[in-house]
Amino acid sequence: MRRAVAVAVLCGALGACGLPPRGAPPPRAAYSPPASATAPDDELKNARAVCNGTYPAQIGNYLAHANCVNDAVERYALATSRYPDLVRLQEQVRSQISARIDQRTISARDGEQQMAAADKAITAAQHERDAAHADAANQHIARVEAMLNE
Repeated sequence: MRRAVAVAVLCGALGACGLPPRGAPPPRAAYSPPASATAPDDELKNARAVCNGTYPAQIGNYLAHANCVNDAVERYALATSRYPDLVRLQEQVRSQISARIDQRTISARDGEQQMAAADKAITAAQHERDAAHADAANQHIARVEAMLNE
């Protein structure tokens, strides 16, 4: 009798481990991706928001704002970047354009346009590198470097 009860309990226990009925969705594990999988993007956005609040867009704040953003980029984005040299080039341009705005050498609007052009060239260089077009990438990089020499 004991043996029959043990076999019944064992079969019941094994039956509970069976597959779900056909057509039913698979059971979900209680898994969430590690915080570091998405945190750097969120942390960078949050850090940039702090920079925006600390250094509002006005003459005298542009370089400090650029330095704050560059620090955030260094902290949260550089380590995962495919092309850290392009990230650093973008940081240099951001600082230089911001300094020119603070010195009233260029207007804030001109600075925004120049930064947009630099961002576009750096993005293009990234795409060209991804496509293994080194010469084309270098042309885009040369355009950004020329901005630093203005």
